[in-house]
Amino acid sequence: MSNKTDIHPISFNQVRFCYANVCALGDVTFKIPRKTLTALAGPNGGGKSTLIRLIAGLLKPESGRIERRQTIAYVPQVPAFDTSFPLTVREVVLMGTLEAAIRPFAHYKAKQKQVASQAISKVGLTDFENRGIGQLSGGQLRRVMIARALASAADVIALDEPDANLDIDAARELYALLHTLKAEKTIILASHHIDEMLDIADRAFYVNRTVAVYDRPHDLKELLKDGLIR
Repeated sequence: MSNKTDIHPISFNQVRFCYANVCALGDVTFKIPRKTLTALAGPNGGGKSTLIRLIAGLLKPESGRIERRQTIAYVPQVPAFDTSFPLTVREVVLMGTLEAAIRPFAHYKAKQKQVASQAISKVGLTDFENRGIGQLSGGQLRRVMIARALASAADVIALDEPDANLDIDAARELYALLHTLKAEKTIILASHHIDEMLDIADRAFYVNRTVAVYDRPHDLKELLKDGLIR
């Protein structure tokens, strides 16, 4: 059961994870504080997506210990459903209110509908509530996925490159939303828009086969800018 008073909802201790004979991450130790935004930066293939999936519980470490003291919602880079399927924004977000095992046969209660509407409002899509997801822009669809995570009432939201293939203006709107949400949720964000992501972060991880923790994201930004790490 989650405990709202936990200072560190997620902690890693000497975690190692390998794919077959290739070790993606090793010697990973950190703690993530509540109601902060932690930015994950690093090169392609450095292990950011693997780390996100370990945090979310979608992968199990080969060794070491992961503690999750609060519930976690995972927002993948690509939606896990066909966007051509005839679903509305409201219907997708309502899915977040249900246990996965009963979603296909759900009958939504008034409270669930209220939670979904509140989540849609928080991401600024109230006017799109009845619009088909196939009619949305990339940025709007990312907001729908975040709203679904909010509707799940998870304490932590882990996002794997939610700004992928968005133009910089749409990405900045997304960052502004996440910056606002960290007042009530713990946010973990991996992105290739490094400057914009680090500008809103409370802490930063540089992920490249292991994890270096920066309590001042600006320090990592300067190191990357000066080419001292890649």
